[in-house]
Amino acid sequence: MTNVSEQTTYVLTCLYGLEEELCDEVAERLKVEPFHGWSEVGFSFAGEPARLRELRLAGNAFEEFERFPIGPAHEDLRVLEARLSRLPVQQWHEHAVAVAGQALDSPELSVSVDRSGEHSYTYKDVEELACDVIREVSGRRTVLDPRPLELRILIRQETCHLRGRLTPTPLSRRAYRVRRARCETDPALAAAMVRISQPTARGRFLDPFAGTATIALERALLGLADRVVASDVNPRRLDWARANVQAAGAPVHLVRADTHRLPFPDRAFTRIVTAPPQGDPSDGTRWEPQALAALLADPFRVLEFGGVSVWLVRDARVFEHAVSLVGFNRLVEKLTVDWKGKPCQIYSLERVP
Repeated sequence: MTNVSEQTTYVLTCLYGLEEELCDEVAERLKVEPFHGWSEVGFSFAGEPARLRELRLAGNAFEEFERFPIGPAHEDLRVLEARLSRLPVQQWHEHAVAVAGQALDSPELSVSVDRSGEHSYTYKDVEELACDVIREVSGRRTVLDPRPLELRILIRQETCHLRGRLTPTPLSRRAYRVRRARCETDPALAAAMVRISQPTARGRFLDPFAGTATIALERALLGLADRVVASDVNPRRLDWARANVQAAGAPVHLVRADTHRLPFPDRAFTRIVTAPPQGDPSDGTRWEPQALAALLADPFRVLEFGGVSVWLVRDARVFEHAVSLVGFNRLVEKLTVDWKGKPCQIYSLERVP
């Protein structure tokens, strides 16, 4: 059994731009004080490792075994050798099984090295040392190809981090995604957008561009909503959404509807969270502000006064112009995130009379 009486240090990866949102989620769910760097959040936690599965905004999870200074000379690798010799491999394996929620399919360990700065030793020197020491200490076969148990050795200038991967598949991988689409929203990003909307109990939620229903499902799986609705004009996309909703067993009501003419009364919803299609400027297909404003007008109509809408957009200039043409909205928050290698913006708007 894993000993949970001692603090363990974890590092979670996330999409760039979501670090503070993930910090908030970690603090809220695990009751700890996290800290963040670039695309990662760290914290110490004495609870069960399986609780990391509660986190909806995280990507991969790592256990940080040690962080220590290391010099640039080849003989300084003796420091690394000493630290590797006391690597808690069995505990790491137990934690990985707990986070994965199932047995791992390979007993082998893989080693990866990431190094920055000037050093007299090479990647190969570090890899060979790590493989030899771990094999001697643990009796496990070590390889350089990916395995569920991966040791990451990060050497940043004169600091070395030893981290063990705990997630054979990322925490952001959702079992409900049985149908996929090329332009679907990443589940962790969808969960972040739902959090940014500040959902409330008994709320009424709408995603008017359902796609594969990822955003609506992330809201429904939080619970405490009166109604979660996802609409789309495309019957094929609704079929994809329906398959995912059935796989999740979540209460999402699917409606076929043209976003220009939504079949809902005025002010029917308390929250709207969505990722509207806006074209891709790189291939010459992009919205003009007037056309996008016409697409946004009816979703704003069905949002109650004081309600919040959250939008994931690519072209901030066009979106802001379109919103100004529709009117009756106040900017609450604007956040830039990196998604699929491109900067996108998350807008949070309050509906005003």
